[in-house]
Amino acid sequence: MWVMHVERVQGEYKEPEIIDLEDGSGCIFRLHESDIAEDGVESLASLLTAQAQFWAPRPSGSPLGPVVTVTWERVPKPDDRLEIGVEESSDFITYRIDPSLLSERAADYLSRLDTERSPYWQRVPKGYHDSDDVR
Repeated sequence: MWVMHVERVQGEYKEPEIIDLEDGSGCIFRLHESDIAEDGVESLASLLTAQAQFWAPRPSGSPLGPVVTVTWERVPKPDDRLEIGVEESSDFITYRIDPSLLSERAADYLSRLDTERSPYWQRVPKGYHDSDDVR
């Protein structure tokens, strides 16, 4: 299964980063403790993992794809059930997260970083990552 991990890093400030795991099993979103609340780590990892099941890196040597605009919006939750969500189409992905969970600085940075990375990814059918043979 394709898994997205979220790490909350302590110490001196570092900008958010997304690291592709060498074994091809997913990515690590590394965020400084001032950018993500402790409560946000698990919910963000779950959302990213669920959404990423429909995406995979483009094969080595294949042409780049289109730029998909990725936006991280900080939106106060409308009720107790929704702290985080995603809306997606063929040309955009919008993550919505409660401001108490993610800083504006991290939201802006992740928007730029995800958009820059988008041509290196492709949409895949449901179940694509279910096999151990396909990552």
